[in-house]
Amino acid sequence: MSDRMRRMDAHERAWSCWYRIAGLVSREHRDLAISVIEAEIRSAQHEVLLEAERLVRVSADVEGAAETLRHRAEGFRPKPR
Repeated sequence: MSDRMRRMDAHERAWSCWYRIAGLVSREHRDLAISVIEAEIRSAQHEVLLEAERLVRVSADVEGAAETLRHRAEGFRPKPR
């Protein structure tokens, strides 16, 4: 990520993506909207993998790093209704 771009938190990023997609769909650009969704998923996966690498590199305890990753992953599960 460039120094000029500030990092969005997950909530801001979701709203930004929602508005871009809604705008495209309302203008009959569904294929482009799908491409945006796919790009967002790839970007999120990339960020997660980089974070996982960072955690493993700074941790002398691999089991501890794995537990931390599992704990963070559980935080992204949808809340039951």
